[in-house]
Amino acid sequence: MKIIFILLLIMNVAAYFAGVQSRPSQSNRILLLNELNPEKIVLLPSDENCFEWGSFHEEQIKYAEAVITEIISEQNYELEEAGSAMMYWLYVPPLANKEAANRMINKLRNIGIVSFRVKDNNQWKNAISLGMFASEQEAMNQLKEIEKKGVTGVAMENRNVPLKRVIIYNPAQHVKEQLQKLTEQFDGTHLAQTKCERL
Repeated sequence: MKIIFILLLIMNVAAYFAGVQSRPSQSNRILLLNELNPEKIVLLPSDENCFEWGSFHEEQIKYAEAVITEIISEQNYELEEAGSAMMYWLYVPPLANKEAANRMINKLRNIGIVSFRVKDNNQWKNAISLGMFASEQEAMNQLKEIEKKGVTGVAMENRNVPLKRVIIYNPAQHVKEQLQKLTEQFDGTHLAQTKCERL
């Protein structure tokens, strides 16, 4: 065992000295750098085939990102701003406490409404979102359906909502197929192939 250790030590020392001797001297390094003309070096962005998936409003993007991370690594996609849009939000205003919110959620489930979530920040604590709609008519139709089923106290508010899109870099074929299926689950979103630049 000692012999092996000593042999490895001798080989490492020899490799170190060989590396030191093969390095260019300080003056040679300066000459090499001057010959490179660093001001003429330009970093070129690499063009990639990308998919652009959007536009998502605030409630959609959280779910979309959770789904995307299951099929794509975080290094292969980015979120970016995609402007804003006027949307119509249906919601049950903040309720007195969490128990009242849970009772309302159960009532909504019983009449077949499953697309809601309890807002948990201070302003909307214990409020229940029933969805964002692109048109006022669509929101009004949904509101009438909810009221027909016996749920009262639902409010509608128009909001200027920030939109985001997902840029997916150079996706594999199976990822493209999964993304096309996913797009159908998100109303108002579209998937398009595009060229993109990534430094």
